[in-house]
Amino acid sequence: MDVLERAQQRKTNGESILADLDLLNLWRSVGTPIIVGGLAYNLVVNPDIDIEIYCDEPDIKSGMAILASLAINPNVTHAKYSNHLDGPDQGLYFQIKYKDYEGEVWKIDMWLMAHDHPGPCAMDLVKPLVAVLDESKRRMILNLKEKAKEGNLKVASIKIYEAVIDYNIENLDEFLTWYESQSQGLTFWKPRDV
Repeated sequence: MDVLERAQQRKTNGESILADLDLLNLWRSVGTPIIVGGLAYNLVVNPDIDIEIYCDEPDIKSGMAILASLAINPNVTHAKYSNHLDGPDQGLYFQIKYKDYEGEVWKIDMWLMAHDHPGPCAMDLVKPLVAVLDESKRRMILNLKEKAKEGNLKVASIKIYEAVIDYNIENLDEFLTWYESQSQGLTFWKPRDV
C-alpha cells in the first residue's frame, strides 16, 4: 500500500473512532471542538487524534464529565487528565486510549482552552498548512514521519512539516541534521508561502 493510501486509511479509521465516541458532539456541550494535527491535514501515521476545544473559561468539572462519559465506552481502555492552566500550554489536558476494530490502540489528546488563549494554538495551523500541501509535499512528510516511527525517533510532527515545506528537506538524515539545530517546545510556526 502506498504511503498516501495508508494515510487515507488511517484518516478513515480516525473518523470512525470520532463517530463511535460522538466525540465532537460531546465537547460541543462545553465549547467549540476543532480537529487539529495529522487527522486535520490527512497526515496520519501514528494512531493519534488531536482536538482543541475552545470555551470561555476552561472548567475541570465539565471536562471530567466528558472524560467520564468517554471512559464507559467499551473500546476505551485508558483515561487521563492533567491541569496545565499555569504552564506554557495554558489548558486542561484530557486523554483517552481507544482500541479500534483491528485491535490497534489510538491515543486521543484533547486540550480544553480559553477562546482568548495567547497561543500557539494548533487550530491556527490547520488552514495555512492544508493550503500549501500538495501531493509531493504530503508524500515527503508521510515518508519522513514513517521513517521516524520505524526508528523510534521522538520528533515533533510540526518540525517535519516545517522542514519539508519551508526548507525542502527530503530525507531523514537531512531532517535529523536540521532538527538538531532547532529550538524545541511550543512554536508559532506557519508555512512561509501562505
